[in-house]
Amino acid sequence: MNRHTQPPPAPESALRALEEKLGAALPPILRGCYAASNGGSFGDPRKRDAEWQLHPVFDASDRKQMKRTAEDVLHHTRLALQDARFPRDGISIAHDYSMYRQLFVRRDPASGSIAEDILLFDVHTGEFSAPYASDLQAAIDQARVPEAVQPDPARALPVFRYYADPFESGVMRTSGETCQCCGQATGYIYDGSFYAIGDESHFCPWCIADGSAAAKFDGEFNDAAGVGMGEVELPMRIIEEVSQRTPSFFSWQQERWWAHCKDAGRFLGEIEHVDRALLASEPAADFVRETCDDAHLDAGEGWQWLLDTPSRERSFAVFVFGCLHCGKLGGYVDLS
Repeated sequence: MNRHTQPPPAPESALRALEEKLGAALPPILRGCYAASNGGSFGDPRKRDAEWQLHPVFDASDRKQMKRTAEDVLHHTRLALQDARFPRDGISIAHDYSMYRQLFVRRDPASGSIAEDILLFDVHTGEFSAPYASDLQAAIDQARVPEAVQPDPARALPVFRYYADPFESGVMRTSGETCQCCGQATGYIYDGSFYAIGDESHFCPWCIADGSAAAKFDGEFNDAAGVGMGEVELPMRIIEEVSQRTPSFFSWQQERWWAHCKDAGRFLGEIEHVDRALLASEPAADFVRETCDDAHLDAGEGWQWLLDTPSRERSFAVFVFGCLHCGKLGGYVDLS
């Protein structure tokens, strides 16, 4: 199912226990997928380099599997139902890394049976789509959806002073969607956080860079109070550029923005995406030490484990910034 180590199959006893709790049989194809691999990940062809994390079935066969599958289908469904917009008859079966998008199946209110159709719920819009796929295996196997609108190669993308690569971090992607600010389909769309009263959050990179999206909807991409992390006092013009004209990044808690040399730092990404040579350089020494202290890791095997383990397999993320003036690295540990 995924490009990482495939989880073991869900035991028949675990599948029966889930069905008893749901009061209904799992659809045959969904059941078959769990019988082959209890969890794992699969690609999302509609978003560049994105993937879905399949929620496991709780497996009580031994202590190791109990720990691995504790956050199971029922756990994630209870979390999803905390949002009043999530369908009351929905059963959450997968989420993307951001946790803003979920795949789910629905229970028929009359018969109680669970349908094979896989639907998508988007927290940003509070809406669910027509079937994402006809069943889970089809969702796993589906090919990349071609974009109806291709980017114009003659139009240069804006450069964000305080952001290295919003495409690498996943908040920006190629898309045929229309920008909610300018109304144009530019071939690119922003999928990250935007704090405003309304639901608008999908913008083209140009409407972010020139400040028109933030101005039109009176919002922020990054919390102004978190720029400088309460440690560095910055001029208002810098705070405004980060909060109103710079993309955000996916985080567990409210994002913060590291600063140094009386300027905001440049967001380099999550630690697993940052050049290891840079992380091993002298400008990173303090950052490595502070990160190990904050994450309770030793500077040898613990640090190597951090570099080798994707954030989706950890209970925390590490965000890295670079100083635009002296090259020093900084950042913080973000707990789930």
